[in-house]
Amino acid sequence: MSVKPSTKLTISIVLSVLLLGVLLAVTNTPMAQTSPDIPVYKVVGTADLSNPGSASYWSNIPWINISLTANIPMAPTSGLTHYVLVKAAWNGSWIFVLVKWYAPNPAFGAWSAAAAGIYPPAAGPGLFRQIMLTPGTTYTIEKNYTNYISIVNGKTYQGRLVLNYSGILLPTPNGTQITVLSNGSIILWHSLRPMEDLLYSDGMFYGYYTNSTWYYPDRVAMMWYMGSVIPPSKDGMNIGGKYPGQKFDGVTFKYAGGSLAQPGGAANIWMWVSGATWNNSTYDPAFKVNLWQNESLTGLPYVDPGNHGFAVPLYTNNTDMYEVDCAGIWYTPVASKGLNGSLFFIWTGATWSNGYWTVEFARPLAVPPNYANWMPNITVGKTYYVAFAVWQGKLGETLFDKSITSSFLTLQLVTTPPTSTTTTTTSVSSSTSTSAAIPSTTVDVTVAGAVIAILALVILYVVYRR
Repeated sequence: MSVKPSTKLTISIVLSVLLLGVLLAVTNTPMAQTSPDIPVYKVVGTADLSNPGSASYWSNIPWINISLTANIPMAPTSGLTHYVLVKAAWNGSWIFVLVKWYAPNPAFGAWSAAAAGIYPPAAGPGLFRQIMLTPGTTYTIEKNYTNYISIVNGKTYQGRLVLNYSGILLPTPNGTQITVLSNGSIILWHSLRPMEDLLYSDGMFYGYYTNSTWYYPDRVAMMWYMGSVIPPSKDGMNIGGKYPGQKFDGVTFKYAGGSLAQPGGAANIWMWVSGATWNNSTYDPAFKVNLWQNESLTGLPYVDPGNHGFAVPLYTNNTDMYEVDCAGIWYTPVASKGLNGSLFFIWTGATWSNGYWTVEFARPLAVPPNYANWMPNITVGKTYYVAFAVWQGKLGETLFDKSITSSFLTLQLVTTPPTSTTTTTTSVSSSTSTSAAIPSTTVDVTVAGAVIAILALVILYVVYRR
């Protein structure tokens, strides 16, 4: 029996549709846009920062397990936190980000050095940094530097202290102080930022020194990329001087420490610090002395409303790291006026329990116009690139010695409810997510493919019946 040309055309079209339906059903190819690494789910309610993570909506949102890596691979005190758990929500006007990480030795009572710097009576751990030099590093005192002094084990000597590691010589600044332990290990006191860069470059940086009474605060930070290069490829900061082009002891530093390595890059950073911004009057020394209610000490014409706790708002670009306020307690202020309230704009709550820190960030989605150059407005339909860092201060992590995501992750506000409460593991090296639950877009497309295939078969049956 011959087949009419019109029938052949119909059969060809139907077979093509059938093939498409089968492919959609079998390959699980989503037709919608790729899901973000961190979806921010729409919820009803607000944050309870007195008990972070306790709001009822959090139980319906799955944790995302984000891998971390060492910022300084060769330092044994770097990369001590292997992952951080993250989940996020928004309620129409605020965004809430909940983070959790394993920290068996919390750094209770350690000052943030910046906060201690504006409180003259400050005492206790964390007031300044001490660096353990790489084992095998030795020193000499060059007495021909008659206008130099060096301090070794509390004793002052005339001359310049010179460090030596495997034949690499590093002359130190005037007044350098070290402690030599009984096993020959050297601890460098009051380390300046450019000195840390020199130590790192010469292989002498082994980590920040700690003991049972001397350590640094714990921290967690979330970075929001605001640069012009999309997508960003580098999640990292430069180690360098106090400012770009700084001349320090005969060395000129191209970069400022904390400036963003990504060319064309800029970012807002939310930094929570257990020794400064944790609203705990027992274990946070800054809150214990009510520091953030004292305008004469902070240099700000406003206070932390209600002592609710906050995240330090920072801004970094290819030039330097800045603080988004007008006082500059941690870093150079980004502006000299017009930022009232900015230091306490990002609220936080934190608890430590059963070996884990839980910190919740809360911030209005929209920022005041005066903040907008340094903090992102967060809106539906836009993809944001974010990164995380964690410091365990009692184990020696502070400043640029930390655990970080190795690349940026995508974040979006979504209007759909969560599909699963199963923890999702995210590999930042490939920026993809895997979950035990089938994504809703995959389910939708699979069903659509099956329906198309069935319809095509029905049409074929009708054609041949005729």
